[in-house]
Amino acid sequence: MNSKEYNKIEEFVNDPSFINWVNKSQLTDVKFWEHWMYQNPDRKQLVLDAQDIVLGLSFKKATLTEDKVNGEWEKLEQKIKMTSQEVSCKIPFYKNRQFQSIAATLLLFIAISGVYFSNTSTTIIHKAAFGEVSDINLPDGTRVKLNSNSTLSYDDSNVREVFLEGEAYFNVKKKPATKAKFIVKTNDLDIKVYGTSFNVNNRKAKTKVFLEEGNITLRLKNGIEKKMTPGDLISYSYENNRIVEETKLIRSELQTSWKNGSLIFDRSTLESAMQDIEDTYGFDVIFKEESIKTTLITGAMPTQNLEICIKTIEKSTNVTIVNENNKLYIHKN
Repeated sequence: MNSKEYNKIEEFVNDPSFINWVNKSQLTDVKFWEHWMYQNPDRKQLVLDAQDIVLGLSFKKATLTEDKVNGEWEKLEQKIKMTSQEVSCKIPFYKNRQFQSIAATLLLFIAISGVYFSNTSTTIIHKAAFGEVSDINLPDGTRVKLNSNSTLSYDDSNVREVFLEGEAYFNVKKKPATKAKFIVKTNDLDIKVYGTSFNVNNRKAKTKVFLEEGNITLRLKNGIEKKMTPGDLISYSYENNRIVEETKLIRSELQTSWKNGSLIFDRSTLESAMQDIEDTYGFDVIFKEESIKTTLITGAMPTQNLEICIKTIEKSTNVTIVNENNKLYIHKN
């Protein structure tokens, strides 16, 4: 790996290893730049700006054929001749200063890119399996915690517009220079963000959004827009075409504790608590008696260990839970 100082943006965007880090295409380059940024925190903004430039150049590698090169040079020469008709000079075109200036610009562009522009793009997909929580760092600097049985996807040509299926916690990177929005899309709604922290749960045929910090705007599928302030929780059902819950929460951990490895319940019904267990582990829950569904539960349950989670629920609600063939049967004691 080279030993440049990297004090200018062009030093980053012209470095193949840096481009590999941005595109996450070479493990050795990814590790090098992660270590480099750790050692050079004062140049973090410079790196992010260079990263934005690289991401904004949707290039595709291409081999220049001889015919293509000759054709382009012929076009360039013709253009120079047309713009130089008033210049009474008999020297060869390649010695003309105007030609040399244009040629230098063209060669610089080729040296920087080494590629042709392309409209092609790739969909990036992140998945978290049952019982798993994933940490994702998006190319724009946004941090995402992806909950179990969830999928986050985006087009690499626009990393500030993502699609979510499941649940995720977002800490969006602000872009004060460009004021670029960050958009989260679900089946129910779009969430427009400029830089903030919030939780999105897109399950059970509805989307629930909880804003922890900052300001966001929800654009519902029915066209209505809702502005949210910290502490707001809104749940919208596309199937019913209406907001099914809108409240202000005092305890934010009731919505976000999962990202720290636990589920916190405050006088929740056993039925709603077990729905969270279904989402986390993928097990079907079967109540042997209907009456126990309304049993209230309060406390914290770990999400990384199903056995401990079951024992905690049993002790809190005075029930017995039997795990058979990926089904949780709940009996009254």
